[in-house]
Amino acid sequence: MTPELLQTALARALASAAAARGIDSGPVASPTLRRSQAQRHGDWVSTIALRSAATLHTEPRSLAEEIAAMLRDYAGVTRVDVAGPGFLNITVSPSSLAQIAADIVSADTPFGRDHDTAARIETTVNCRLSSSCELQALHPAVGTDVLRFTAARGAAASSHLGDMRLLRRAHPDNPVYLVQFAHASACRIERRATSAGIDASDFDPYTLTDDTETALAAALADFITTTGRAASLGEPQRITCLLEAASQLFLDWADACPVTPSVDEDITRLHASRLVLDRAAIIVLATGLRLLGACAPERM
Repeated sequence: MTPELLQTALARALASAAAARGIDSGPVASPTLRRSQAQRHGDWVSTIALRSAATLHTEPRSLAEEIAAMLRDYAGVTRVDVAGPGFLNITVSPSSLAQIAADIVSADTPFGRDHDTAARIETTVNCRLSSSCELQALHPAVGTDVLRFTAARGAAASSHLGDMRLLRRAHPDNPVYLVQFAHASACRIERRATSAGIDASDFDPYTLTDDTETALAAALADFITTTGRAASLGEPQRITCLLEAASQLFLDWADACPVTPSVDEDITRLHASRLVLDRAAIIVLATGLRLLGACAPERM
C-alpha cells in the first residue's frame, strides 16, 4: 500500500461518504497524507475528515469514523484509529511497506526523477541562492554540495554563517554530511553483500519485520509524495527534512539489522530482503541529493 494508493483509497472513501449524503464530492478537499512522527500514531496521518466535515455537513470525528471503517477493508491496511477531533492514524502491514522498497529498486534510476519535478526544485534552490548574498559568500568555504543543501533547507542565512564550522565538519550534526555518509554507508553495505553472494532475487517482504526496517521503509515510501509536494509548493526543505530523517533511520537500521551474515551464519531470504531495502535507500538518498544539486558519494 503506497502513499499514492492510500490517497486514492481516502478519496474513494470520502466520495462514498459524500454520495451517502447526496453531496457532490467535487468541492471536497483532496486527501493529503503525512508520515507519522511517532510509531504509536501509525505509519501515516490524514486530516481529511477535519478539512471536509463542514462541506459534508457533519462532525469531523464522525466523518473520520466513517472513512476509517472503509479504509479497514483495504488489503495492506492493518489498522486505522481516529484520534482527537478527527485525525486518521493509519497503519499498513510491514510486508506492504517492504514491497514498496522492492518497487523502488525495480523502478531504479527513473524513480522520483520526472523532469518537471526536478526543474521546479532546481529553480527554487537557484532563486534562494541568487537572492542571498550571505549564502553566496559561503560557497568558497563550504563548496557546492553544502551550499545547495543549505539553501534548500531554507533556514535564515545568518544561522548558516553561525554554523560555518559545523558545515565544514565530517560530523552527524552536519546535515549534508549525514545524508552523504548514509548513502556511502549503504553503498558499502551493498558491495559487501554482493561479494558475499547474496542474491536479491530471493526477496520476501514478509521477512522484514524489525521495527527499524518498517520505519525505514515508511520513510522511503514517502519520497515520491514529498518531492511532488516540495516542487508544487516551492518548498525544497521538505526534501531535506525527509533525507535527514531517512538517513538517521537508515543508520539505525544498519546497526540493528546486518545485511551480510556472520561467517557462521547461512545466507537466507532475510539477508536478500535486507539487501533490497539497502538498495532502495541508496536510490532514494541519491535521487534526493541530486534533485537538490548535491553529489551522492559512494565512498567516504
